[in-house]
Amino acid sequence: MFMLKNVRISYPSLFKPSAFGDEPPKYSATFLIEKGSDTHKALKAEILRVATDAFGEKAKDILVRQDAGQRKLLKDGDTADGLTQEGEPKTGWAGHVAIKASSKLPPKVVNRKREPVSEEDGIPYGGCYVNAQIDIWAQDNKFGRFINCKLLAVQFWADGEAFGSARADIDAFDAAEDDMDQASGW
Repeated sequence: MFMLKNVRISYPSLFKPSAFGDEPPKYSATFLIEKGSDTHKALKAEILRVATDAFGEKAKDILVRQDAGQRKLLKDGDTADGLTQEGEPKTGWAGHVAIKASSKLPPKVVNRKREPVSEEDGIPYGGCYVNAQIDIWAQDNKFGRFINCKLLAVQFWADGEAFGSARADIDAFDAAEDDMDQASGW
């Protein structure tokens, strides 16, 4: 298990699995890590450790091949990795690397007090800060040799500017003083 602390979450699919392309539906999230940060360095070291344990002296070659292909593990937000299909920069990706973690099983999702949360609680959301438990693991089978990332748990940590759309602010509404029938005139 590897812990990502105080990172931004993007594309969270934590309560309902999502399918991409022909893949079966999975729970997933992408985590944005500041380039050059201690977390970024520790994550790279963990990826190399897992690859070396699994593949020995071929580890670096396998990681280079994976990085050059479709299954890139760490994506660079300042390159084409950080662009949408329309060629626009992905919100929040500049200056960061991104790692996507997924699982067939639902991850544990909790608040700052480690209490379970549900989708109706509105957290976590794309753009907020989270702590995340992930598992970096080596695949070595008929489908190839890769390093993968499994999603285990996510803890909402702090609010951040929402990606994609603004969060609702219920306090911005006026409170009604009359019941609806009187206000509408019916």
